[in-house]
Amino acid sequence: MTPLHSLAARIGLIVVSSLVVALLGAIAIARLAAAVDLLDPSGPRVELPGRGSSVREIAALIGAFDRLQNRLAHLLRTRIAMLAGISHDIRTFTTRLRLRVDAIPDDAERERAVADIEDMVRLLDDALLATRAGAGELAEELVERDEIVRAEVDDRRAEGRAIELDAGLAPGGAVVLGDRLALRRVVANLLDNALHYGGAARIALESDDRAVVLTIDDRGPGIPEAEREAVLEPFVRLETSRSRRTGGAGLGLAVARSLVDAHGGSIGIDDSPDGGARIVVRLPRYRSQR
Repeated sequence: MTPLHSLAARIGLIVVSSLVVALLGAIAIARLAAAVDLLDPSGPRVELPGRGSSVREIAALIGAFDRLQNRLAHLLRTRIAMLAGISHDIRTFTTRLRLRVDAIPDDAERERAVADIEDMVRLLDDALLATRAGAGELAEELVERDEIVRAEVDDRRAEGRAIELDAGLAPGGAVVLGDRLALRRVVANLLDNALHYGGAARIALESDDRAVVLTIDDRGPGIPEAEREAVLEPFVRLETSRSRRTGGAGLGLAVARSLVDAHGGSIGIDDSPDGGARIVVRLPRYRSQR
């Protein structure tokens, strides 16, 4: 073989080797991208492919993503523990405040103070529930949808609130596999939202073989189509005042959506035949495996 042929062979070998390395690197990166898409701090640990890659840069990238996964999981656990601790301590403080509030001589002022304390506790409960939902730590039990809806409706009717209930009977019952407290909070938040902004609420319960459906209509001004996605985000409200007279912090619908999402369901906003807003919640119906 002439020197020229030997040089050409070496160049060819280098080119082929480079192509092979590039191809292996591309495959490793594609697999890494697919695995990264599965990363979920609240889910099981994702095994990242290509740890033994011969390409140093790709191996370093995979290692970085693995460390990121560990940090995210640790951050989520710490966040839940911190919220739980804050919630516990604030409940102690609010209990003391509630005892002091009883000594306020003015009835109207005392009622406003009590309502503020109750709102503060509820805000903490909502935040903790939403965090647990995001971390996949909600309980699972068989819950009768109609039972929790009727309980929330009865509580508000006892307060003299205007609520109509249209409950369609579901063959075998409308059963959902999920967290009872979280599902009650979904109903409570949506009812309170309808009553606050619409003055009255009309609830319809329906079911089919695959889903249980809760529809809540109000008689308020409705929600413009362009704003419907935004109002499901935390701290977003259609009017800017944050006073007690006009509304709370804007977490009710956002918490409801996070809890519905955690149960594999969906929540949507539409126009109500009554002229206000319509909120529709669909949750997977539990079906026996027998």
